[in-house]
Amino acid sequence: MRTLLTIGLIFSLSWLMAQTSRGNLRLKTDPLAIAKLVHNQTISLENTRILSNYLTNVDILEFQGFPLPKRKKAFMRHIKHLNEQLEWAYLTNETVNDSMYEVLYELTLFYHSFQQAAIMDANVIKSRKEQIEIYRTAKKSLRAFSYRIPVDQKRVEDESDSPYWHHVPDSMLYDQFDKLAKEKKIKAKKQMIILFDGLSYSGSAPKVKGLDLDYDNEWSLKWGDEVHTDVLGSRIFAALGYDVDHPYFYGKDELTLVFPPNQRVKNAQQLKDSVLLIYDVNLTPFISSYGEIDDQLIKTEKKLKPYFGYSYVRFLKCAVEGRPDRVKRIGSILPNDLNNDQRRPLRAALLAHAFIGNWDTREENTCLTTVHDGDYNYRISAIFSDLGTSFGVKVNAFPPDFKVGLVNEFGWEVFQLKRNKIVLKNAINAMLDPYVKANYDDLKWMALRIGALDGETLKKMIAETGWPTPIAELYFHKLASRRANILQAFGIADRHPIPFDCHFTYIENGIHIIKNGELMVDYKRAENPESFLDKKGRERNYGH
Repeated sequence: MRTLLTIGLIFSLSWLMAQTSRGNLRLKTDPLAIAKLVHNQTISLENTRILSNYLTNVDILEFQGFPLPKRKKAFMRHIKHLNEQLEWAYLTNETVNDSMYEVLYELTLFYHSFQQAAIMDANVIKSRKEQIEIYRTAKKSLRAFSYRIPVDQKRVEDESDSPYWHHVPDSMLYDQFDKLAKEKKIKAKKQMIILFDGLSYSGSAPKVKGLDLDYDNEWSLKWGDEVHTDVLGSRIFAALGYDVDHPYFYGKDELTLVFPPNQRVKNAQQLKDSVLLIYDVNLTPFISSYGEIDDQLIKTEKKLKPYFGYSYVRFLKCAVEGRPDRVKRIGSILPNDLNNDQRRPLRAALLAHAFIGNWDTREENTCLTTVHDGDYNYRISAIFSDLGTSFGVKVNAFPPDFKVGLVNEFGWEVFQLKRNKIVLKNAINAMLDPYVKANYDDLKWMALRIGALDGETLKKMIAETGWPTPIAELYFHKLASRRANILQAFGIADRHPIPFDCHFTYIENGIHIIKNGELMVDYKRAENPESFLDKKGRERNYGH
């Protein structure tokens, strides 16, 4: 009890602004709760020990009555590593400098994010009232974001790297997603084999848990309307400088889900029954084949040999998202007790969301992580997660329902231009403080990042999604148009213009698949069971 009271005292005190150089973004722009962690310009050892103990003490189980997340070993090692640096600074009577403030900030951020995770885990959308409030917020957001164009356009300064954002060279825009995956040891193969590891009960899109063949790295396997959108949204956010989750699209028979006999779900039929019960989604249209692994199947994929006689299932299409062992998820990157609106990359993310048409911007879709780089080296990284509720979203209040990846719902413009104002046209269901406090210069900073995306980069990213050719081409024209609209809104000269056609037409076998920029036919529905026209979506959890 004494420990908890002391913690409460520390963080109820006023915030201390760290005076640092331009190179240290996090401390210059954010008032931090470290007033009692520093005494006479040196480390306050007692208070830093109290904070570290709270984060590593497995006997502290609750926060405000909510269960705290399980403290994973890598997380505790990270905290202990930070504490060791502070202990050494105290023993050597080191004056607190910029790098030491960085350590104090990291410890403080972990503290708030860890507690916020307990609150978020308990706040799953359940009631009709909560659903209506989210719907109203999205409607309100369409009128909330307008910006006066300044008469004198000033140069927008670039930002320094931080856990929230990293500069990406133009030559690396497409490769950045893979670079981040490689750093986390995520290895997505062309032919994927995943071992079923349990049912998932979270979110609204149907999914299950899986394991890599090494039994170390986890995967989340999902079906439905996000199998394309999440893949593209994550790659665009990575190119813009953010850390992301790592979803991959798999087409017909490219992924094999194997059912170990010790699992509760032992075959395709039981999988279908479970998904229907949990998500009210019929998985049958997504399944291409199933049965037991035999010699014939092993001839085509030798890695299946240890699983002879096990049941398996393959799909027409699905997506898998990496959950690498060396990355431990903590909580939100936007805990309420920190003034996150002080950071430009977080404020500017409003425009990144608008560019891809992301609707679900709630705090739950951000994630603070601790990353183990090997040799006992840990670092902190902030992830924008679950970016699949994008690229054309249709939301209904009665009955509560939403669908994503509807290309006709994805507009050609991001901004409406009104004399000396620009008005953001993208609806979002959570107007978090950083987004509300974003200003013209913040969005212009992001517009410059979006302007760096060239046509080749966009095409290569879209090719990763698995969208059928006509759908993919229409999305390319629309993204090129939205990019041009953003640059026009901020008066930014386009270094590499991307031609687009708002009247794009696609004819196949004499049939207008796309006419004047609009999808006319529910393209090859048997091969695309999620549908690109049907607006019936999913009611469960209303987006999370």
